[in-house]
Order: sequence, then structure tokens, then C-alpha cells
Amino acid sequence: MKKRLLDTSKKVSNDGFRYRGLQTTRLENLSDAVFGFAITLLVISSEVPSSYLELQVSMYGFLGFIFCTMLLLGLWNNHSNFFLHYGLEDKVTKALNSLFLFVLLFYVYPLKYLFSYLGTAIYVSIKDAMGDNSEAFRQTVLSLSSKQLSIAEWEDLMIRFGFGLFFIYLMLMLMHINALKKAKQLELDKKEEFITKTFIYQYLILMGVTIISMLVVVVFDGRAAPYAGMVYLLTAVLLPLHKRLRTKKRKALWGITE
Repeated sequence: MKKRLLDTSKKVSNDGFRYRGLQTTRLENLSDAVFGFAITLLVISSEVPSSYLELQVSMYGFLGFIFCTMLLLGLWNNHSNFFLHYGLEDKVTKALNSLFLFVLLFYVYPLKYLFSYLGTAIYVSIKDAMGDNSEAFRQTVLSLSSKQLSIAEWEDLMIRFGFGLFFIYLMLMLMHINALKKAKQLELDKKEEFITKTFIYQYLILMGVTIISMLVVVVFDGRAAPYAGMVYLLTAVLLPLHKRLRTKKRKALWGITE
């Protein structure tokens, strides 16, 4: 099997977790192919511009593509780190990974639709503030107007988006729980068990944020969609805070000093 494209002499992470999956597996290769296909779908689901004007119009959606790609690459990084840390290929991991990939592929179109709309709207606002009055700008504004969603549609879209993220984080969390159950088999030491639990708590936080976001539109309907979207900004506060608290606790448990 091929080695990972990293310095294989480094067999321990910065926080002291020993890498058990330095050799890539068929399961990981399949997963990488699915991630690549998911990112490809973000592009090929759009028609190829047949004129320069259409090309200019398509450029107004580049922010949405960036947002989608960043989210998918973030999920890929978390998924890759799991196999790097544990190197598991048992039946439970295969089943959970299959469900993860299924949800990921199903999730691509709601993801693209939402971020394409929001990204284009943001870029149009920026170009409008800059005084853009080109034909491409006017066509993009007309296209956005035709895509205006009803209150019920916004509620449905935000719930679909939330459920997709929720189940993706759930699969990643369950994969880590399965790894923790195999602590003896994997020869995880106490520090590695602590780090594994930290990953599990991290996904619980992410799942909690998606639930809060969905509840906002369920309780207040689609008119609260902007607030439901802003709920996801909580991750920028909660995850660093969680990491800081867990790092502080880890240092206290093992007497680590700066």
C-alpha cells in the first residue's frame, strides 16, 4: 500500500497522539474519490458558459463555490485525521464510513444551492457598492430575483442543510466512539483516550449548533433563516473555547508546563 503524502518519519501528532494509519487503505482511497467527486459536482452541475457574457455572470457565483469547497475540505481533513490517528478498518468503521459518504453525496446539492445563492447575493452587494452597472451585473441581479424563496422554502432549505451537517458530524462522532471502545486493541494510552474524547465532545458541540439552527426556523419559520444561519457562527467561539478548556485540563492532568 502507498504511504501518505507526508513526512512518514513523523509518527506522532503535535499533541502526542501516535499515528496508526500512516499506510493508506482501500477504504480511504474510496473515501477520497467520493470527496473528489463531491467537489466536482459543485462545478459540473453548472452549464458551461457559451458566451463571454455568460462567463462574466458565472463569476458572480465564485464566492459560493469557495464556501462549499472550504466546508467539504474541512470535512475531508477531519475524516482523514481519523484514519491517520486510528487506522481502523473494522466492520463498524466501514458501515459508519459508508453512511458518512452516502450523506455527503446527498448533501452536495442543498449545500451548493444555499451557498451559491448566498455567495452570489454577497458578491452582488459588494459590486453594487462599487458602482457596478454592467450587463453581467444586471443579469445576475435578475437571476437572483427569480430565485427568491418563499418563507416555507427557506425553512425547508435550512432544515435540509442542518440535517445534512448533523448526520455527517454524527457519523464522525460514532467513528471516534467506536475507536474509543477499541482502546485496548489499538493500545491507546490515557492521553490518547483523552484526546479521542475531546474529538467526541467537539462533534457533540457541532451537532448541538446544527440543532439550534434548525430549531430557530422551526419555531420562528423561514423568516428567521438569516438568524438560523448566524447560529453557525457560534462554532467560531465554542470550538476554540472547548479546545482551550480541554488543553488546560490535559496539562493539569499530566502536569504539563509551558
